[in-house]
Amino acid sequence: MKFKLIIFILFTYTGSFSQQVNLNKGKTPKDFFEIIQFEVVKNKIILPVTIADKTYRFILDTGAPNMISNEIENLLQPKKAKIISITDSNNKTKPLKLITLKNLKLGESEFRNIPTLVYDLKNDPIFKCFEIDGLIGSNMLRHSILKLDMQAKTLTLTDNTEKLILDRNNFEKIEYTDKQSGPRIWVDLKGKDQGKELILIDTGMSNLYSLSKTNYNILKTKDIFHIKGKSTGASGLGLFGETSKNEHHKLLLPSLNLCNVNLRNVVTQTSDDDHSKIGSQILQYGTLTIDYKHKRLYFDTKSITIPVNYSDLGFSFSVKNENLIIGFVWDEKLKKQINYGDKVIAINDQPINLCEVITSEIISKDTKTFTLKILPLKGRMFEMKLSKN
Repeated sequence: MKFKLIIFILFTYTGSFSQQVNLNKGKTPKDFFEIIQFEVVKNKIILPVTIADKTYRFILDTGAPNMISNEIENLLQPKKAKIISITDSNNKTKPLKLITLKNLKLGESEFRNIPTLVYDLKNDPIFKCFEIDGLIGSNMLRHSILKLDMQAKTLTLTDNTEKLILDRNNFEKIEYTDKQSGPRIWVDLKGKDQGKELILIDTGMSNLYSLSKTNYNILKTKDIFHIKGKSTGASGLGLFGETSKNEHHKLLLPSLNLCNVNLRNVVTQTSDDDHSKIGSQILQYGTLTIDYKHKRLYFDTKSITIPVNYSDLGFSFSVKNENLIIGFVWDEKLKKQINYGDKVIAINDQPINLCEVITSEIISKDTKTFTLKILPLKGRMFEMKLSKN
């Protein structure tokens, strides 16, 4: 069993804003073409962005609208701002400031008058670890075409498909979410039975595939998914705080078909989000082109059949009060030892640094056995030795 310490934190607020204001405004450059080198941190795509002649770090998040930090907003001091009510995926509602960002550059291409949310990124328990200044969202990209190549770590950005090499006979049609242009496509799901699902392409989510509990409750009437575990816990944070404790399922999907590429044996777990999602992990298997302008999605791979290698230890991690905790326990035997909320104090006697856990692989791929030091909600601290199979 290969094991890589992956903190299963769904940025469930990306793509899950609820608001009444239309964010699909602003001006896109004409006849532009950019190739932009990006940084990858734990499957997050981080782009250099220029605002007022200063370069910042923004996550490319196709599941969200544009967002900037309080610090940038204070520097720009925009004359007009609205306060709008935002509801996150946990149905928690708070007011956020909405400004019009006069200009933002990706490479030499300038986007103007883009509706942009303002958020305290520096004090967010997750965002602060990535040391970012904002998000590039779908409302700004809605007239653009972007090609993402994870191997080369390049974003090609244009408004002209003739400047790209694309298989024009092999694409999926895109549908948009209201008011912020999140790109959604239909995918084919297959087990013993077959089904279809409308999913959001969300580059802000680090995982491959996340299945909304709402969709699962519809699809489970057919024999499509294999249940690998059931657990009560929580998987991460919404925009306005912790995800509610709830019962979820860990599932094996034998076949997911995207642009005629067959992803085999995909493991996922249900979420409380409004949308099922394909996340940035898809870029490990091929090059993705989101053609917002013509409402098409392309997925270019070396093979039309891709086995998805996934393994775990029968439980997942989460974050609570800026601590690393046990999230879900899927394995029935492990449920006798650990529970949701138990705090992870150390890995191989190394005290937990939450930002290191979130942004890097803290267990070497060559490590065969390791120990976790656990402080349970009830009882004394103990050590738990784990082995890779």
